[in-house]
Amino acid sequence: MPKRVDHGARRREIAAAVARIARDRGLQGVSFREVATEAGMSVSLVQHYFGSKENLLTGTLDIQSEVMGERILRRLGELGPDPRPLDRLRTVARAFLPTDDESTAAMLLYHGFAAAALTDESLRSAAAFRNGRNLLDFMAGQLALAHESGDLADGIVPQVAASALLALVLGLSLTVLLDQSLPSDAEAVLDAHLGRLSRDGSAVGSARPD
Repeated sequence: MPKRVDHGARRREIAAAVARIARDRGLQGVSFREVATEAGMSVSLVQHYFGSKENLLTGTLDIQSEVMGERILRRLGELGPDPRPLDRLRTVARAFLPTDDESTAAMLLYHGFAAAALTDESLRSAAAFRNGRNLLDFMAGQLALAHESGDLADGIVPQVAASALLALVLGLSLTVLLDQSLPSDAEAVLDAHLGRLSRDGSAVGSARPD
């Protein structure tokens, strides 16, 4: 009986190889031959799963975005059954800071693709970038819930504050990757910002996972 192939796992394996190459050598180092060598597969197999280099890049970006989403969901689950909205917000925002090997690799890949997407419309159409609106809506939703529970400072407009928070987190991640600040410094800035959003100016992150 022929061996059953997990095609989803195979695509993730190829995407992980692309991510390693992009992280270490930049997107210019990504080719079917290099990816096949990195993944330990044949060139024809890589082409079978992605077809073109454009699909290889956008597919990798989308798969890595899914991996990041799974990591965020795990961390949200660690907060317990009924966390404060601002603690949910901090957990999600903190996931975009390069504080360990996994998040550093993810943000190196994100910023590398974002830079390339400035001049490549096909990359900008990737779900990972389109889903930025979903992330903003989630953040705004948590801020609205914080307002309803009395935890949000006066005068905060959820949608505006969500946009500012996302811009802050992405900027902080870049300063860490460029060795302009330490991960702990970036976390301190994030906590200070979230503290200003909180009515009492404190306690944000009190339930955060290690």
